[in-house]
Amino acid sequence: RSGRLETKRPLDTLPRMTADAMRRLLDHVGEALEGMGPFDSAQEEADAHRHLLRLCSAGLELYVERADPARPLPTVWMSPTRKFLGDSPDTIYTTVPVSPDHTYALTIQPGNAVYIGVVVYARDEPGGPVRAVSSVIDTRLESVDGRFEIEVGSDVDPDDPQGLLLDDRSFWIMVREYFSDPRNHRASTITIERTDGDITDGLPNPDDLTAGIDAAADWILSQARADAALYGLMAFPQGSSVQAEQDVEVPDDLVSLFYPTPDIAYQGCRFTLETDDQLEITFRPPACRFWSVVVSTPWFESLEQRSTPASINSATAEVDEDGKVTVVVSESNPGLANWIPLRGYRKGQVAYRVLLGESELSEATYVVGTNRRSGDSEPLAVLATTKLDGRDDGGR
Repeated sequence: RSGRLETKRPLDTLPRMTADAMRRLLDHVGEALEGMGPFDSAQEEADAHRHLLRLCSAGLELYVERADPARPLPTVWMSPTRKFLGDSPDTIYTTVPVSPDHTYALTIQPGNAVYIGVVVYARDEPGGPVRAVSSVIDTRLESVDGRFEIEVGSDVDPDDPQGLLLDDRSFWIMVREYFSDPRNHRASTITIERTDGDITDGLPNPDDLTAGIDAAADWILSQARADAALYGLMAFPQGSSVQAEQDVEVPDDLVSLFYPTPDIAYQGCRFTLETDDQLEITFRPPACRFWSVVVSTPWFESLEQRSTPASINSATAEVDEDGKVTVVVSESNPGLANWIPLRGYRKGQVAYRVLLGESELSEATYVVGTNRRSGDSEPLAVLATTKLDGRDDGGR
């Protein structure tokens, strides 16, 4: 040894990569905050700000903490305290980061879901649309000791029912689970292992962390803008005192925030209801694996469902003798079985979705009038119907 002491480089001479990224993150969150509103009440404002906090939680987990395809970890997107992108209380969405540079073994130990679907997603350019590369559903998978074991990689045979192909732009796997009873669901146990080498632990790489923070910041801002734009694009009731805006600003990257699946079809509308109003949704569901009607806030968050239902589905609904279903959305109980209470919300959205329908989805009708428990019923006006891009699934 020479006897000389090694000295560390002074912190003020080091590149401030992660510090600058953190500042950009805070700036993006501030920009998203300023873009919200105007609000009709302090409660509406608090609801919007809680939504932004939830986006921050999801963005940091998806793009920073669990984003490394060389060290993949599953992320559960939504929960009772984290909702976005038109979530449903009947579903659980789990994503895993992947790369065509690696191979993986994906294992799913099913719980009591009525449907499990797995899709690999790719994006050809930053901010561009997401496309499905390969997919598989539960009925095509063979169970091994009660588990689904799926090979994942760029060399997988596209026709292998136990495999998922990655192309050169693949970045995520999404596992969707649907449940008939969300209050008593048992989620699948989902694990993934790299099969082409060991993972290593250690200090974070500044370049990787900087890129992750920037990706989270961009996603949080884009998602907040998209939520507002999507609400503005939905149809209002015909004859409503509240009319749709003439010019809705649509973000350029709106299309990049949706994750298509061929298994789901959608319809829906938005609403503004007075205390004594009710919204009736009537439809004849096709033969299918599952269907549901979900009520969401203007921020595309399903209403809280810890003690009160926010959805009616094919397992819980009362169906008429002719096969029709009517779901009522209102503040007070109309005395009907298929009722979703608004619990203080006046503005919101309704999504009617059908999973693996065996025939074309017929048009639902959306009707608004006076709540039957609130006085004499007024004539009902038929709502305009908005199709949500047929079978394109916004992560929902």
